[in-house]
Amino acid sequence: MEKLTITATLATPFVTGGGYMTFDAILAGTLFDQIGDVDEAHAAIPIQCTEGLYHASAAFFKPLDYSSIDFVANLRANHSLDPSLIAKKPDGKTIHKAIGMKRRRDFGAVMNTYSLICANSITCCDEGDRSQIENLVAPIYFIGTRRASGFGEVSSWEIEEGVSDGLTGSDKKPLRPIPEAAFTGDKTSLRADTGWRPAYWHPADRSICYVSELLL
Repeated sequence: MEKLTITATLATPFVTGGGYMTFDAILAGTLFDQIGDVDEAHAAIPIQCTEGLYHASAAFFKPLDYSSIDFVANLRANHSLDPSLIAKKPDGKTIHKAIGMKRRRDFGAVMNTYSLICANSITCCDEGDRSQIENLVAPIYFIGTRRASGFGEVSSWEIEEGVSDGLTGSDKKPLRPIPEAAFTGDKTSLRADTGWRPAYWHPADRSICYVSELLL
């Protein structure tokens, strides 16, 4: 493993729903597309990992413009849900109210607001296997969300020798979300309730973390 600085040069603005876009999450998405299994994809991320915490920073950038953009999406009534999140009847087993096809009329279009960021490039720091990372980022042509709409197009990747382990900078400030118990840097840094390991969207992977003050 070696310390690396990874830069993605952007051809179009990128869109994000908020939070941090960590480099391990970018690689995890690519690995899942190849492997098809979440746990195996996470285990294959070629980045140093300490008790679930990947040594990979969030994406940093200098915005040329920062605005919001709205997209319309249709709710899917038959979308599968985590059973633990659905109310049960008193027997504790039967779902209280299922969403059947006849109730699709109760669901329609909704407006979602995202952040639209214009930047020449984004940069991440990490401690990982350079050769494997080069192979993984080579076919990544889009990052962020709304990729199918043409946002977040990457024109090139550059990987150079770095000086950071992807966790903290020279000022001891966090470069990514780090749980309180695992953080050894500047304890005056900002804290927030956020995801700190993949899958970042899952409630079980959230905690009070020290975070970078540069939010995406």
